[in-house]
Amino acid sequence: MASLDEKWKAFVKFKSVVVDRERDVVRVTKELYDLHSNREQLRGVTSSCDYRLTIPFAPHHFGSGKTTFARTYLELVQRFGETSLSTFALDPLRRTFLEKLKRASLLFVDLRKLKPTDPKERNLKWAVYYLLYQSACNQMGLPFMKPDEAYRHIPPYPSFLIPELRKTLGIPSDQYLLIAFDEVGVLDESLDEFHFKRTHDGRVRPYNDFIGIISQLCKEPDLFFIVVGKSKGLSIKNDVAFGLSRVILHFISLSPLDASSIVEFLEKTLLETPTQVPVCNVLCSSSFSVNELADSLLECTGGVPGLLTRAVNMLLNYIIARNQPFISKEECLTCMNDDDFLRICAEPFVERILNLDEDRKSVFDILLMMALYRIPFQVDDILTSESFLYDAVTEMGLYRDPSISSLEKILLGSLDVEPVDCFFYSKCRVFEGIVALRLVLMLPSKNRNELRELLCQLSPIWKQMKLPISTISPIHYMKSVVSSRETRNESNKSRRTFASTEWNKIIRETLYLETIYIPVDATSHSPDIIFKLQSPVEPKVLTVGVACKGRWKSEGIGWSDIIDEAKKFLDPVYDQVLSSAMDYHHCMLIIVSTKLSLNVSNELGNQSRCYSSGMFIGNDSFKVPDNCELVILCERDVQMLIDKEILNGLERAFCVSHNPTFWDFGLDLLDRIRNSFLSWQ
Repeated sequence: MASLDEKWKAFVKFKSVVVDRERDVVRVTKELYDLHSNREQLRGVTSSCDYRLTIPFAPHHFGSGKTTFARTYLELVQRFGETSLSTFALDPLRRTFLEKLKRASLLFVDLRKLKPTDPKERNLKWAVYYLLYQSACNQMGLPFMKPDEAYRHIPPYPSFLIPELRKTLGIPSDQYLLIAFDEVGVLDESLDEFHFKRTHDGRVRPYNDFIGIISQLCKEPDLFFIVVGKSKGLSIKNDVAFGLSRVILHFISLSPLDASSIVEFLEKTLLETPTQVPVCNVLCSSSFSVNELADSLLECTGGVPGLLTRAVNMLLNYIIARNQPFISKEECLTCMNDDDFLRICAEPFVERILNLDEDRKSVFDILLMMALYRIPFQVDDILTSESFLYDAVTEMGLYRDPSISSLEKILLGSLDVEPVDCFFYSKCRVFEGIVALRLVLMLPSKNRNELRELLCQLSPIWKQMKLPISTISPIHYMKSVVSSRETRNESNKSRRTFASTEWNKIIRETLYLETIYIPVDATSHSPDIIFKLQSPVEPKVLTVGVACKGRWKSEGIGWSDIIDEAKKFLDPVYDQVLSSAMDYHHCMLIIVSTKLSLNVSNELGNQSRCYSSGMFIGNDSFKVPDNCELVILCERDVQMLIDKEILNGLERAFCVSHNPTFWDFGLDLLDRIRNSFLSWQ
């Protein structure tokens, strides 16, 4: 019998096609045209000086299609010339540029072949020049001079190099030449091989040196560049663009494919056989449509081109071996959800992620938190926050593997909730998000936990529940954190209770699922977080709601605020669910506040307290319903969830703005938050 690895081996070859890159092609074409029309400014032969050189740059991780895009960009320009690019070409000057671009030549340069060369100064500029010359010779199948000989014949100046490249490639001096650099990330690993420039504080930034070389070449007529190929994480940051005078990087989106684009991919991708059958015809039976196959592949691969191509290859191998196509979406998903299928499919992409050093993993985690908590990241107005943060988040979010940390698994799982575009427009809910994530990590943790022990002391019902829960269920925990587009006002009084059918649905879901659930509409519910606990020895179920009062009003949270939360949760849950449920169903509301009012603190005696069924609070203005409990955590015990330094940092940030940015929070605070999560894994 064939081994599992052999069963899923991706050996079938097919002629793949590039789909869904119209937006990227249009944007890159505009950037190249801007260089073309402003090149004389770069050369200093005009009095104008408002142009800032922009270099198209794709920093994505493995499988996003960056190399394919670089290799096929000119083909895509021809394909979209009369469609997506037609509006761009309405202007006569742009039309002339586009027609010449369609006839351009491509020189593809793999920077993994970049090596120090003679002369002995280990000069990066000459090494790049020699690699350009060597790549041109290889592309044309010509022999090439050794470095020392080439150095004598091709002095390291653009005016000597570019004519030599054109001669080698056999193109005239007025034909456009596009140079695509791939695997630029190797510069991360070359610190000891070249004499890089150092900043005033002694730091080395190899990308500044490299982009500086390209910026000088851009002064040459009819010459253009695309740079792709991140291989080491996020060591290329926005300051690369700012560290060079008058040079910025335009980040090419290369977003994952959607279902309709995957359908196009499946219909246009042909087997490399005499009949050239579309792959969808091989994989799909009459009862299983190409649309269903596309949905299945999207669910499995996230639309990542590299993962998609590999998954299709593996499915073809499986189907051809058994000589029978899939008959249903369920059968196809069962196949793709096989642990060995997922492992082998993601193996080449995940390997490098797992080998990232701690510093880069920390950067990934922080960027994921920024996206999920809606923390704006303000950068240059041309290099938009959308493009950078989208790239940074999807760079990790595209890849799924059981061996990543619990924190990353939760953060990545939460990225599936909504498109990343929504992360940039809403008020932050950082406090609620941190509490939710801490609870997600606390409930399944096998380590001793003071907060769990405190709740056991306060509530007999909590003590009977099954802790730790068996698994982390992260997918729902961030729902309201990433979905609200409305800001809640200062008093928080605008929050409404759910309708009866909504409450029934939410509560009944939590009765049967070991999961954290945050209701979707952040302006219409209380509490912020809901989860369910199950007693291991008795048929008792506890539905827990957590109301996060993340405000730093000078007077703190008063009884009216607490009663308002209780009425919005305990009363409707009792009326609509518990009153007709079995006696073993219970409900608890936990108030987590950054600051309690003096009246509340005095009544609690500066300690956390649990109010059980039948007890009154707030001068007898609210009675806790049957089978319900209300727990109010004192400020000291809230620090079991979020330590004092983090709370102080959040207070400082929200004193600056109602919607603090990355700079208001500061890297140290975000790193401290990230480390607090890791401490509970």
